[in-house]
Amino acid sequence: MAIILGVLQGLTEWLPISSSGHLAIFQYYFEEEPPILFDVILHLGSLFVILYILRNEIKDFLSFMPSALKKINDRGNLKEEEKVVFFVIIASIPTAIIGLFLEGIIITTFYDNMHLVGTCLIITGVVIWFSKDCNDNLNFNDLSSTNVFFVGVVQGLSILPGLSRSGLTIAFLRFFGLNPIKAARFSFLIFIPAIIGATFLNINEVSTTVEDVGFFSIILGLLASVISSFLSIKFLLKLLNNRKFHYFTPYCLVIGSVLIFESLI
Repeated sequence: MAIILGVLQGLTEWLPISSSGHLAIFQYYFEEEPPILFDVILHLGSLFVILYILRNEIKDFLSFMPSALKKINDRGNLKEEEKVVFFVIIASIPTAIIGLFLEGIIITTFYDNMHLVGTCLIITGVVIWFSKDCNDNLNFNDLSSTNVFFVGVVQGLSILPGLSRSGLTIAFLRFFGLNPIKAARFSFLIFIPAIIGATFLNINEVSTTVEDVGFFSIILGLLASVISSFLSIKFLLKLLNNRKFHYFTPYCLVIGSVLIFESLI
């Protein structure tokens, strides 16, 4: 079961079909409810992959962070690398606030109501479809703080099962003018502080999670998440490069509609 959940998380975290939505579907229909920290641990598998893929961007981020913070009140003179640092901070603020506010609501509401998950999946599908024809030839310097703050809000709302974090953040960055690959890499960057924060919030559940799931199962799930995350990211970047990101819209619409219909009968 841990391997299945690891593969499920790794694939759906990066493809625009919502990892939390698929986890909710799995838990609802198979009556499995792993501890929250286990889900976070599976996300750490995705984090390890991103840290590897973005290793050069992360080096730049860390090296330019001191100078970016010094220019916090003089943002007009920021270099592009410094602006990326500033934008990651801006995007992370609403993500953290919304995540803290919604976490309890989600656990008590969404995981027992598949029509809500289905509705969110349909929203994801519609948004990524309309991002396919965007004029996306801008650089980070062309983005505004308001644009990036809104992307952070979108990332925060993506805690709702069915709303794809990667799908919606990439789509809105494309709406704001970034090309698909730049949008994806920035979406990957703002994922890093989000998942680190979620890990620290649930770190007190380590002993309970190991007891409930088992240490060996946790390791298997983590490894499955790492492997499937690496494969899904490579596949996603290929799709974005070929302008086929919107190909996932039919999947989201069909699964979302089935969940809504099934909930009504």
